[in-house]
Amino acid sequence: MDEFQEAQDLYEDALNATREQRLQIEEDLRFSDPSNPQQWDEAVKRSREQDPGGARPCLVMDHVGQYVANVAGQVTKSPPAIHTVPVGSGADVKVSEQLDGMLRHIEYASRAQAAYGIALTSAARTGVGYLVVRPEYVDRALGYQEPRISAIADPLRVVFDPWSVQLDGSDAGFGYLLTAVSEREFERKYGAKAEKKSFGERQAHCEGQRQSIIVAEQWYKEEKTRHVSIWTGADGEDQAGTEDEYWAACQAAGVQLPLHRVYKDKYECVKWRTMSGAGILEAPKNTDGSEGLYPADSIGIVPVYGYWGVENGVMRYCGIPRRAMNPQRAYNYHKSEQLAYMGSAPKAPWVASRRAIAGLEPLWDRASLDSRAYLPYNDLDERGQPITAPTRPNVSVNLQNHVVGAAEALHDLEASIGMYQANLGAPSNESSGVAIDARKQQGEASTSHFPQNLAFSLGQVGRITVQMSAKLIDTKRQQRIMGIDMKPGTITIDPEQAEAMQDTDEGIIINPNVGDYDVRVVVGSSFSTQRSQAQTALGEVMRTNPDLTPAIAPLWARNLDIPHADKLAQVLTAMAPPAVQAILDPEANKTPKPEQLMQQMKQMEESLKEALKHAHDAQAEADEAMEEVHNKREENEAKARELNIKAYDAETKRLQLTSAAMTPEQIQLMVAQTVEAMLSNPTPLPNEAPQQIDPATTPVEQPAPQEHAQPEPDPNDPGQMDAQAPPGLPDPNDPAAMQAPPNPPSAGFSLPEPQPGA
Repeated sequence: MDEFQEAQDLYEDALNATREQRLQIEEDLRFSDPSNPQQWDEAVKRSREQDPGGARPCLVMDHVGQYVANVAGQVTKSPPAIHTVPVGSGADVKVSEQLDGMLRHIEYASRAQAAYGIALTSAARTGVGYLVVRPEYVDRALGYQEPRISAIADPLRVVFDPWSVQLDGSDAGFGYLLTAVSEREFERKYGAKAEKKSFGERQAHCEGQRQSIIVAEQWYKEEKTRHVSIWTGADGEDQAGTEDEYWAACQAAGVQLPLHRVYKDKYECVKWRTMSGAGILEAPKNTDGSEGLYPADSIGIVPVYGYWGVENGVMRYCGIPRRAMNPQRAYNYHKSEQLAYMGSAPKAPWVASRRAIAGLEPLWDRASLDSRAYLPYNDLDERGQPITAPTRPNVSVNLQNHVVGAAEALHDLEASIGMYQANLGAPSNESSGVAIDARKQQGEASTSHFPQNLAFSLGQVGRITVQMSAKLIDTKRQQRIMGIDMKPGTITIDPEQAEAMQDTDEGIIINPNVGDYDVRVVVGSSFSTQRSQAQTALGEVMRTNPDLTPAIAPLWARNLDIPHADKLAQVLTAMAPPAVQAILDPEANKTPKPEQLMQQMKQMEESLKEALKHAHDAQAEADEAMEEVHNKREENEAKARELNIKAYDAETKRLQLTSAAMTPEQIQLMVAQTVEAMLSNPTPLPNEAPQQIDPATTPVEQPAPQEHAQPEPDPNDPGQMDAQAPPGLPDPNDPAAMQAPPNPPSAGFSLPEPQPGA
């Protein structure tokens, strides 16, 4: 059997199991129809309309609608609020607060308060209403989706699991939502080739026989098997998950975590698809093209029950009209009979002799229909005897029985529901405020199970929404949130983040996948009601204790519902005592005051002046040191130049002394050696830096060993300097050797005079 055939068979089984309940719902809907309540039994109404004596009235004096509206209005008076609760495994309280803001945004975007009212109204009318949670695109270009909450106004459009017995429907295995679409819309959404056949029908209808096509949206739980690993996390707590999740935890911890055991476990996933009577039309797809699943662990239909009970393992439920049906019909009957009797009283026949109306029959035949100023009659007979005037006897209509019956029926109607006219605002014997509130609470207690059942269902809605949000947000992105005062904001959600929350410079970043969060529902006054009550209470405190006015006035101003209330609160906060300011505005207390800023600026100015002085002194010392270094460098350079000049001068003198005794070949060899030496190691100019020689890389020429070491001469002893003349230099006592050449030295060396005849 294929999946589509199985879905159809399951649908028919559910219809057969709930047929009696669905017939009751259909009757309750007609009975409590706000526009045209059908509150008469069909057989009784038909007999009264076909009465031989004339059609009798069938009035409808609806008293049930006000009780239904009173129950549905409790949502507006005390709106429910969904909150998350951290329950462990790394869950964080601050993350829970941000998730609350996300839920408020989802409710606001879904118009969830209206959906809650619709579901509760349906529960009050028929005993059951339905809420639906679906993912919807908020940005198709980026593929972003968010949960959306809606309500089903007609409970007959839903075929719910008849074997579910939980108040929130969390144990339901399947559910169908039927939607009627036009043929044009069907072709637009599913293509012209799709067969136009309504779901649940075995045969396709002929063209023109049906103006709409029923499309079914199915949620179905399917059981699967998986391997579960148990290991001890880095925090020392035992954790469970798939094998991939175990290795991901090991990678995040940086070590292989201890694995205790691996076992096979069964789990349920939810399939979600749309189908017609011919086959499956749509189903979610994964990125790899396979069939996707509904992004939650429960089906997307959540029931909201009214009066309920379980019989033979099957849930039975009803609404207010079912309990008030018989008293309401009795009340309508007595009211209709009162009108019938009062309407028939003016039709009492006239009593007149034939002689009195002889010849005037056309007038007297319409005496009860026409409104005439007078009716003529014959007052004398043929003999002149007077004739008695026509008379109309007074009809005695006893309406007391119907009046009493209507009052008793109305009392029975109130007793069947547990709400009386005083609960609806009618005058009563109570005069004090305490007594009025007690009667009011007594009436609300009789129907308190309606908002309580709604709270149970909203807990399931919250769990589905939290699960769906965590699965839909698979990349880092900005998520809209809303504060308790309905002010919008944003929060960053990163599903890859290791921690549940990080407070960065960009703001708070959360990961709802870290930790487990449960859901609770709080039913109470709305924010506007709470603000009004706070304003009244604070005003009373200031009136009775004027000394507390400076401390309480800012709080009182914040709760005012007037323009510029926030500005007034800021003004009163500025006038409050410092201790109160620190409590009311702790962030502003962190900001320094003007006098503190002036003092800090003065201290900074003095510190800056001192720092500048130290900087100037340091700069002066640095300048002096640099000048000294420069002077030393110039002095060293001057000494180096002087030494070079002396060396060249000594070489020039040596050449002058030895050139006379040298042959031309020796002179040329010496010149070549001198030029080669100058080219290999030129003397730097004054503006050129001397070449640095690395002693580690430059080979050192080892001096040749001398047989007899000569002591170094004392430069201060002229005798030693004369006796130890450098080798190769001419003897100063030799006049021929000391004769200076005629040409001056040039470029560090000189050429000898040319010899005669050379």
